[in-house]
Amino acid sequence: MGQVHVKEGYELYQIITDFGDPLEIFREGIQNSFDECASEIYVNVYEKQKLGGDSSLIIEIIDNGRGLSKKNIANFFDVANSTKVTDDFIPNSKTKHGYKGHGAKVFFNANEVLICSKTKQGEYWAAQLKNPIEQIADGGKLFYSECDNPDELNISLPEGWESGFMVRIISPRHFKTQHTRFKLNHIYLRDYCKWYTLAGTVETLYNQDLVNKDIKIYLSGLLRDEFVQKYNNQNICDPVPVFKDTTFGKYEELSLGHYFPPERTSDSSMKKYADSIGSNKPKYMFYSKLVYNEIVTTGSIAFRLIISLEGYETKRRYDLNLSRQGKASEEGTHTDGQRYGIWACKGGVPVEKVDDWIEGGRGVGTYTYMQAFIDCDDFQLTANRGSIMNTDIEKLDMIKAEVNKIFKSKTVKNAMQERLDWEELEKIEKSLEDDREDLQKRFKAGKRRKVIRFADGTEVLEPTKTKSGYSESETFVVLMTIMQKYPDLFSFNFMDYNTTKGIDFVVDHLGTPKYIELKGTLTKKINHPFRYTYKFICYDIDVNKNEIVEDKEGFYTRLQVIENANFESNDITYNKKMFTGYNLLPEKTTSIQSMEIIVLKSFLTEVLGAVIV
Repeated sequence: MGQVHVKEGYELYQIITDFGDPLEIFREGIQNSFDECASEIYVNVYEKQKLGGDSSLIIEIIDNGRGLSKKNIANFFDVANSTKVTDDFIPNSKTKHGYKGHGAKVFFNANEVLICSKTKQGEYWAAQLKNPIEQIADGGKLFYSECDNPDELNISLPEGWESGFMVRIISPRHFKTQHTRFKLNHIYLRDYCKWYTLAGTVETLYNQDLVNKDIKIYLSGLLRDEFVQKYNNQNICDPVPVFKDTTFGKYEELSLGHYFPPERTSDSSMKKYADSIGSNKPKYMFYSKLVYNEIVTTGSIAFRLIISLEGYETKRRYDLNLSRQGKASEEGTHTDGQRYGIWACKGGVPVEKVDDWIEGGRGVGTYTYMQAFIDCDDFQLTANRGSIMNTDIEKLDMIKAEVNKIFKSKTVKNAMQERLDWEELEKIEKSLEDDREDLQKRFKAGKRRKVIRFADGTEVLEPTKTKSGYSESETFVVLMTIMQKYPDLFSFNFMDYNTTKGIDFVVDHLGTPKYIELKGTLTKKINHPFRYTYKFICYDIDVNKNEIVEDKEGFYTRLQVIENANFESNDITYNKKMFTGYNLLPEKTTSIQSMEIIVLKSFLTEVLGAVIV
């Protein structure tokens, strides 16, 4: 009978590198500490300077748990060799977190890994794994050192601890460039830990025994001091980060558990909160309500469903990496659609978005006004724990059916409608606020705007000028004012005009229909064909004498400027008046004719005697 063999080196390499997010180092480390009954877990990221100016990136995860016995050292370094499963390959009933024996291998994608352990039985030792990827490449196997005196490897645990464990990862390969290293900045790392690791488990919402353990996670990421300076009071964020001096230095203290904001559903409670933080945002943006937190059973399956509905600003008070509408996304931020919605969880830790489970829903990324969690021990995770798709399909269908029943229940539907009603009010309030701000802005700008004053004292606003030139629509207003005041001024008659695609006029030129194109500012690139254009009218011109002007067909013209041209008018008062004339003369082609440009800014003063003040 043939035996199936595993190519050891190749399989080791695949497991070591099969992680979707390099931050899973912290998910695995915190989980291991939790499973070993630690009450204090320290996560430290720092750079150690070397001679010559180079530096080594170092990640340390330290806990005061039970430690690892020397006889079980293989359980750390081996693949699929875990103390958390029975001889029958069944997970121990005492744990529901790490048991596949794959997780810690994410540590090995580094130049060096050191571990140090202390147990209550008096063992105190350290071991070293050097150049794991190179070892696999050279020989297809991995070797680690014998247990050694921690001092020999320059690693240690606090003397006052009866037991504990440390893993030190030196130069992890995932974070070699700034494109990935920014994820180790304190603000980004804390967000990951509080959402995707046991540090942010949703179990604390319903498991008082877990709360009573008073487990603390202490965090120190890169750019920690900059974070401390920025996020230091409730006007900026809520809750305010707490930093403490510990055995290992200054760390942020994170209480175990996911953050659910206090309930604010009434007009008065939302307004009171907005006032307390000095916010002028619409109060409805601070809405928050936990609408469901129950165990659900279906057949032999049980799961916990949690539904929390939150306003736009409520989320951003505690989710410091959440992007804002109307602002460009920055490195390390996430959108409402990426973060908020319905999550499948195992052991209280979010694993995968499942917004599409809701029948008749709008799909992934649309339930941004809620954070909902389906926490089920029966979910079977893929090897890298990034999906629940290893779960039996029948079980998934049973859970989906129950979730849909709850979402269709009167209690949840009414709560969701209440939140949506507030959202509509938010939009109205936001629209009113935007209108008010726009009104104030325009009022101030209006005081500074120039006016065109005609000879008879009539005034019209000069078109607004932006970076791209004068406003075309406001130039149209000026032209219509001129034509109303001086109906016989021009030697041509408009037969039609259109404002759907820019603004143009149709005129009869020698029996042939032609366009007169209107521009706020005429530039060197024209998005119309010259062959159908009779004239241009613009408020100003951004082309110098003899410069080339090109149309959409690739025809070229050269700008001619005539200092003392005669204006042709049907009004005898203005006929033959001297003004600055502009023409576009065709270059090396007979397919188009020359075209006059009437530049209103100079035409108004030179022909009509207006002033611009």
